[in-house]
Amino acid sequence: MKRVNKALFAMLVLCLVLSAYGAPALGASSATQSNRVMYNRVLTDTPTYDPYKTTDLNAQKVHYQIFESLFYEARDGTYQPAICLSYEMNDKKDVITFTIREGVKFHNGATVTPEDVAFSLNTSIASSFTGKVTGAMDRAEVVDGKVALYLKFPFGPIFGCLVNANCAIVPKAAYEADPDGFAHKPVGAGPYMLGEIKSGETVTLNAFPDYWRGEAALKTVVDVIITDNTAALLALEAGQLDMMQPSQDYSDRPALMANPRVTYYETPQAVVFCVGFNTSKGLFSDKRLRQAVAYAVDREDMILGAVNGMATPTEAVIIPMNPQYPVGFKAIPYDLDKAKALLAEAGYPNGLTTTARVIGATNYTKPAEVLQAQLRKIGINLKIEPMERNSWFDICYNSGDFEITFYAHAVSVNDADFATYPYLHSSEANGGVNYYKYKNPDLDRLLEAGRASSDGAERNAIYRQIAELVRDEAVLVACYTGYRTMAAVNELKGVYADPMMRYYYFNYSW
Repeated sequence: MKRVNKALFAMLVLCLVLSAYGAPALGASSATQSNRVMYNRVLTDTPTYDPYKTTDLNAQKVHYQIFESLFYEARDGTYQPAICLSYEMNDKKDVITFTIREGVKFHNGATVTPEDVAFSLNTSIASSFTGKVTGAMDRAEVVDGKVALYLKFPFGPIFGCLVNANCAIVPKAAYEADPDGFAHKPVGAGPYMLGEIKSGETVTLNAFPDYWRGEAALKTVVDVIITDNTAALLALEAGQLDMMQPSQDYSDRPALMANPRVTYYETPQAVVFCVGFNTSKGLFSDKRLRQAVAYAVDREDMILGAVNGMATPTEAVIIPMNPQYPVGFKAIPYDLDKAKALLAEAGYPNGLTTTARVIGATNYTKPAEVLQAQLRKIGINLKIEPMERNSWFDICYNSGDFEITFYAHAVSVNDADFATYPYLHSSEANGGVNYYKYKNPDLDRLLEAGRASSDGAERNAIYRQIAELVRDEAVLVACYTGYRTMAAVNELKGVYADPMMRYYYFNYSW
């Protein structure tokens, strides 16, 4: 009953918020469709609008609306020129020279220049947050009115990097004048301008009339922050939402699929969910304790309990859709006796108590609860501390203040480098993406060789070695890969579920 009351209360609050915007009912007449506001459910406030200061995919969903990069991703997965009009690559394939499209406007009316592009790329390269996509980049320079991007080595997936929001183009003058202020009042060249922000409630995006591809069909989009999944489902069913991210434990999937006014979309995720450890300090700096946890993890049980069976077991650190995923790879097997023996060997024959700090959302709290039950069988008392998403990123992901957690490796480019190098290379362990704080020269050499090679067979062999080393060291425990999902009213066209959560409202229309 308490859960129902909470959901109903959240629904009442949501209706009050949306009523202020005059939310239309489903099935609005075609005469008003061109001005119809699109209401979309999001999970949390956007922590920063600086594209170089976050790797959070939920934040980047907004960044893709506000900013434009050198390329954008078309619906068929191809990369199309955006601010870049054309490009050429040298024979060594380590320098790309871009011709910048003329007449592209920023939201403040300024014209995008080659200097803006070079400044943006260099600012991204210098950031500690962007290693996932800028690790192969050395610097950008303006040469004869064009922009030359120098790579540290030839890198096949480079264009996928340049599509990413971390490589967004910003106006040099506005960013340099007030970087901190820019994070709250961004100026981009994308299809939408940031409008009113009501913290904890809504974010309004307004179509940019001078967008280089033409003004977006949806003139106003309101992102509505709804943390409670039941309240979000009720809002969609009541016509107060037009699109929503469904519950990530898939509990609302049957109701969404049965709703004749709603279309439900799903596709495999470009993600592997895993148990992660702080390997640099605390209990799990001891490899034996990490291995004990690995032996206690039952993937099938976790999939049933955490995501209602909507996932496939994943045994390697690499994402199954990556071409380099090691076929037939086997993780540390489920073996409770071995797990208990390792606990005793590490000095804990009677078990131990530890805390898992996790993001307070079902796709992290539910698997943490299953893990809690599994570890209880070997004498580990796991306490769960749910955290607000932005706090978790600040305290755990960025500062390393945790012992054990449950999170995910998400990639923005379909290549094993993106699932491994940023999360595991020692250069990313201090303020970067390697929140495990793991440092191993042997692993570093393999990671560097994997990203530098252009030979497919050689790369496959390297990434198998990487998966074996990560498994044997129990840096993390890969668990499963689920599905990206989206639900929208039937009238909203152009919607789909994207494996990498790269969405463009520009593609949507009534």
